[in-house]
Amino acid sequence: MTTPSMPEDGEGGTGVRRAIPLSQLIHLMAEYEKLGTHRQTFLPAPVSDTFVRGCGIVAGGLAAVGVICAAVGSFAGGVAVGVVALLPATLASVRGRQNQQNRSARLDLFDHGMTVYRSGEQIAGFRWDTAEVRQQVIPFQNTSRVEYSLEMSGPNGAHAAFDDTEFADAREWGRAIQSAVTGTQLPRAVLKIDNGETVHFGDIGLDLVALSFRNQVYPWDRIQLIDARSGLVRIKVDGTWISLTPVAAIPNFYIFNELAERLRLPATT
Repeated sequence: MTTPSMPEDGEGGTGVRRAIPLSQLIHLMAEYEKLGTHRQTFLPAPVSDTFVRGCGIVAGGLAAVGVICAAVGSFAGGVAVGVVALLPATLASVRGRQNQQNRSARLDLFDHGMTVYRSGEQIAGFRWDTAEVRQQVIPFQNTSRVEYSLEMSGPNGAHAAFDDTEFADAREWGRAIQSAVTGTQLPRAVLKIDNGETVHFGDIGLDLVALSFRNQVYPWDRIQLIDARSGLVRIKVDGTWISLTPVAAIPNFYIFNELAERLRLPATT
């Protein structure tokens, strides 16, 4: 959905545009996508400016050295040091702009979907029943620290990528998004499997008989284990581990994993 144009003041317009509140734009997106009742808002994560300050200190120190070099007659040396000082100064500037953009970000969850907004970008809306979510790393019980980095896409071309450095309470919104997508779309996927259809997750296909990957077919009774702890989906076939594809390349990984286990376990037992 394109962000609506802001109306002009006065009859016939005066050329002055009124700013539409962000909350109103999000409400319009929710209505357009039929997302239902609003449930929760997640605001930007606290920003640490340590990196920016560090780069600024380094750049300032190098600039001071350059001035000293020029003062003692080494003009070429001063210029060289000044050029080197531009690197940390540029890094500090870029990071500062990113921090400012993140401070204006907002993630909203609804009954039937979600919206994502970041400064300078249009609001992206996604429905739980049609969204594809890719997660860079799948957390497990023995994982000491969980990182949440999600990439959302929708059938209308909507796209948004965000992680736990942008929005606070990542464990909460990460689990909520994955649970909502999985709970909404899993029954439909199960029905397709039961009807003899193949359900695709990127390059991987699942059906009643086997798991297929590109041009290879692996019957369920030969697959002993499915593993994704290394960030790569692997299957153990007849005692041999076979690597398939990165976890991040599989849309809706939790649906894939649930379906695969439901099909594999009865065949192997």
